[in-house]
Amino acid sequence: MTNLTPIDAGAIGRIPAPDLKGDAVEVRKPARARRGDDRVEVSDAARFLAKMNAMPEIRSDLVERVRNEIAQGTYDTPEKFELALDAMIDEVL
Repeated sequence: MTNLTPIDAGAIGRIPAPDLKGDAVEVRKPARARRGDDRVEVSDAARFLAKMNAMPEIRSDLVERVRNEIAQGTYDTPEKFELALDAMIDEVL
């Protein structure tokens, strides 16, 4: 069996205010959170992955069609060269 000491009932109740005559009292303000201390650093790898995730899906059917046209020699046409040349000239000017 555990021996417990009795609680002094006289200590229960209000705590008297200290006598502050002539004593300096330090009043502390509650601590405030400082803004601007937190920081986030994003690595180059994370930026690259974000760009990769933002890219559209590969259109396999289009890629296959263009590969076949290049292999057959039908992809490059005079009209396509003319459009590309016009776009390059517009970009320079």
